[in-house]
Parts: sequence; C-alpha cells; structure tokens
Amino acid sequence: MTVLCGEALWQQRDKEYFLDIAGDGFAVASSGKEADPAEAAELVELLQGGSWRSCNNINDCLAECVATGCSCSRSMNPIARDGFLRMAVDRLRSNGLGQAEVSYASLGSGLLRFDFCLLELLLAEGVPVSAVHLVDSQYDPDAKGYLRHRVALAQFASWFTGRGVDVYAHYSLERYAFEARRSAALPAAVVQVDCTELTAVFEKEVKPMLEEVLQYGGLYCTLTSREGASGAGSLGSTNAWAEFWRLHPDTGRMKLESLTCFRPGDRSGTQVDVNEPLPRAVDH
Repeated sequence: MTVLCGEALWQQRDKEYFLDIAGDGFAVASSGKEADPAEAAELVELLQGGSWRSCNNINDCLAECVATGCSCSRSMNPIARDGFLRMAVDRLRSNGLGQAEVSYASLGSGLLRFDFCLLELLLAEGVPVSAVHLVDSQYDPDAKGYLRHRVALAQFASWFTGRGVDVYAHYSLERYAFEARRSAALPAAVVQVDCTELTAVFEKEVKPMLEEVLQYGGLYCTLTSREGASGAGSLGSTNAWAEFWRLHPDTGRMKLESLTCFRPGDRSGTQVDVNEPLPRAVDH
C-alpha cells in the first residue's frame, strides 16, 4: 500500500473532497470516499483516551505547528498542548451547563488538529456544540498555503457535519466579528492556540473584539509562548502559558481568571498568580 504524505497527500485529497464556503462562512463539504466505520469508532475511542492517530479520509490531512523553537510544540514542551486541551474541555463543559446549544470560535485554527480533538472531547462530554467558527488567514483562497488548509477544512467539515455540528470558516478576524454581530450568533467561548500574530495584537484588536462578540460570561482560552522568569534567549523562553479569560457581565470587560505555566520537563502545569504581569509573548 502506498502511503501519501505532505504535498502529494493534499493534492490527492483536493481531488476527493468537495468544499464550498458561503458568504457568511458556512462550509459545505463532502468526501468521495467514506471512512471505514470500524476505524472511525476506534479513532473516537482513542481520542477520548487522550491519544491521536492519523486515519485515512478522517483526519490524515490535519496537523499542528511543529516549528523549531516553538514552546507550544510537542517536541519542545510535550505536556503543554494536551494539558491545555484538558483544561479547555473542563472549562467549556462547565460554561455550557444548562445551554441547549453551544457555539465556539477558534482563532488561528490552522490545520485543525487541536480543534478536531477539542470538539470530539466536548461532544463526548455531552456539551451540545451546534456550531464552530474557524478563523485563519490561510483560509483565504489567495493565501500561499491555501491548498493544504482547504483540504484540512474540507476533511474537518465533512466529519463534523455528520456529527450534527455546523462548521463555518472565516479568513480574517474582522469578517468573523462582522458575521457574529450580524447574525447575533455570539459564541460561548473563543479558543486560540499558539497564534503569535494574534497574541501580539491582543490589547488592540483581539480583546476589543471579544468584548463585542462573546456572550456575557463567555470564555477566551489561549495557549501562548511567553518568557519565563529568566527571560528570552534562555530556557525561560521555552515555557507555554495557558490563559483563561472571562467576559464579566457587570463590566462588559475581559478579565484574566486563571493562568498556568507549562515548563518543559514538568509532569503538569503550575498555577501562577493572575495579578502578576503577563510575561512578554515570544514569536517563532
């Protein structure tokens, strides 16, 4: 059996998947090849147990950042992504209690491995996720990396549409914010994983947008690369930070309510005082 990877895989899948994105971002997708039911069931079981496996026609076109020097990558900081994933599931589950429908947005969602895991775990926990909004500049047809992102979107949407979840794709923060306000489809949570471009403009662009489109009491959950106590250019800059913010109804403003530092080599994250100034964000 020939196993395709990289550009060859994306080009092949591009021929196999149909994807159409409407003006409001709604994604319609389908695959010409159905996934094996037994393999699909096994994959879901593995995900619920905290494991990842690439399966044909289900998730083999999904990926995550593997950049050298990224403190959120598994190679440099093995516990950060999975630790943050578990924390986000717990927070979103608690925030969705009592709601008939829950929607969330993912900023800088990229090739969608994190969102695939997050959404599967939320559904397994009984969180009634009805819609997910994916936001990334690479979803623009004119973007340099559009082919692989288009295929990842098609695969993701094809899988979750069958699970009763509406999938939307937006290629800019502005377009997503406009659609959220226009349709009054305000998310219960916004997730952002390792997107240094947005971390750099958090105060000027992201935070004001969150205060406009989040539901009152809604969450902003983000995993970022930040300096440690020893500063940049040292092992301190290999730390990853899980931040959980909430939009408070009484003020209409975002407030940091939980901060966890994941240090390479540690078995779990360390809680940090939210009143301490946040370390400087680190690019990669």
